[in-house]
Amino acid sequence: MSPTLPPARPATPESERPPTASRGDERIHDNLQSLPDDVRRAIPRLVMGGAMYSESAANRMLIVNGQLFRENDELAPGLVLEQIALKSAVLRYRNYRFRVSY
Repeated sequence: MSPTLPPARPATPESERPPTASRGDERIHDNLQSLPDDVRRAIPRLVMGGAMYSESAANRMLIVNGQLFRENDELAPGLVLEQIALKSAVLRYRNYRFRVSY
């Protein structure tokens, strides 16, 4: 006899999710060069290959170093793609948020 699984819970809409913990420095740096030297050196080389922007976040995509990523994906250990905009993206690394243009 197979085990009985509990019914699947529907996904919680983002508007109903509890707020996330503070990330420290919430400002968005205009570019990678405005980050502290040690942070900037720790971020791997990023080559933007293309992007697709949509009003719907689920349809936004960014090609980085030849791989396809979506918002909230981890590009490298600790480096998260937070937001894809029309001609730029916001990344987060070690409590620092910064914008990269493409």
